[in-house]
Amino acid sequence: MNLKQFVPSGYCLRCLGCCRFSANPTIWATPACRLVESSAGYRCEHLNENDSRCAIYSKRPLDCRLYPFLLVKRNGSLSLGLHKSCFFVEEKRPNIREYAGYLKKALSRPEAISELGKNPEICADYRENVEIVVDLGEVYKKIRDNKALPKLNRLTLKDKPIVDKYLKKIQTGLSTYHFAPLFIWKDLFKIYWVVIENNLCLFYQDNIGIFMPLAPLGDGNERALKQCFEIMDFYNLNKEVSRIENVAIEDAGRTKLKDSEYLCLCEALAQLKGDAYRHKRASCNHFVRNYPYQVLAYRQSMRKDCLELYHLWRNQRKQSHKPAGSGLASDKPEGNACLPARQGAASDSRSHSQSHNDQLYRQMLEDSGVSFNAALRYSKRIGLSGYVVKASGKIKACSLGYPLNKEIFCILFEVCDLGLRGIAQFIFREFCRRLSGYKYINIMGCSDLENLKALKLSYRPLKQINAYNIY
Repeated sequence: MNLKQFVPSGYCLRCLGCCRFSANPTIWATPACRLVESSAGYRCEHLNENDSRCAIYSKRPLDCRLYPFLLVKRNGSLSLGLHKSCFFVEEKRPNIREYAGYLKKALSRPEAISELGKNPEICADYRENVEIVVDLGEVYKKIRDNKALPKLNRLTLKDKPIVDKYLKKIQTGLSTYHFAPLFIWKDLFKIYWVVIENNLCLFYQDNIGIFMPLAPLGDGNERALKQCFEIMDFYNLNKEVSRIENVAIEDAGRTKLKDSEYLCLCEALAQLKGDAYRHKRASCNHFVRNYPYQVLAYRQSMRKDCLELYHLWRNQRKQSHKPAGSGLASDKPEGNACLPARQGAASDSRSHSQSHNDQLYRQMLEDSGVSFNAALRYSKRIGLSGYVVKASGKIKACSLGYPLNKEIFCILFEVCDLGLRGIAQFIFREFCRRLSGYKYINIMGCSDLENLKALKLSYRPLKQINAYNIY
């Protein structure tokens, strides 16, 4: 568990108090480390007396990382205390309340609850020159109750077979029911899984809280749903964060519409015939006439160039202030990428003010870049395939997707150089032409962006699939 540093290193290295003790045993020493005799009494076995450095600093125990804050167990509850004798606290009188609030949130996270539960001895009845600054009653309750909840397992690539096994049981056209769109967010969320009542349950956790990106994979019985919400409510300071996203079936009174995804006929998008696609054809034809190009299957060796392309596309998007986002391209060169709604953002908001949409869109661009990097890096192992378009010897467009089932293929990412008119429409058409046996293309949702929705509809989707959240 990593924590932001409160006391600057310079102060710690000048201090001759910490990690040195007059008695052994003592309440002030971490139980995780042994004390040895020193010239002034006793010291932690890992302390170098010559330069005051710690030999295990990067892996030091939690109570060492917290100091000068202490976990004070008193009167059947838990509080966060401040040791006022700390050299830094005495001299600088820093902003205690702000950092204490940060620690309260950090100590409420699953990994902290687990660590405190396994090492209860680091909580003690400190009294000498200690000021209580924050009540940790909710944290203490979670520690006591934690043994009744199932252990959450961190999702890795090795878990893909078990996730795929449960995903195959679900018949839906929603794009999120595949390993790839779940795993690519691993650098923005900590992803956990657990089997409850024969249902595979996935959880995303960040500094806001924990929620489920999918409904339980199985029969979704009420007992499994109930326990999932017990887990989320256990870890979330704000229970309004607890929710299950991307539920395919509306349940009056419990669900709220999150987004709508669109299915288009693959053959129609590959051919672009008829007046309805006249502008799309014109854009493709313009690109073909004006740019020498190559269409190549994506390979790992192209990752660096594709990331550079994403940065170019992102900057062009920010400058345009036109969130075309994850939609497929309009008749103007647009370029697209998977733009998720971070928890508590677009999925629940219905404000369409310009400032809200612009701020939200920019955050989505940054988040999407993180997931795009993961998608490129793990593409083959998580079931992604794609194409790039080279123009003038450089990669100017990149698109990645995956088969959801035998009928539906999902386009997850599409980014391109917006300076090349028609390239977005061209790579999308070429991708569809190279797909064999799929009836539909899922072009995903609009993330609450109205002009993105208009772009989706310009491709004449045949079906609309609603995704709901359960609270």
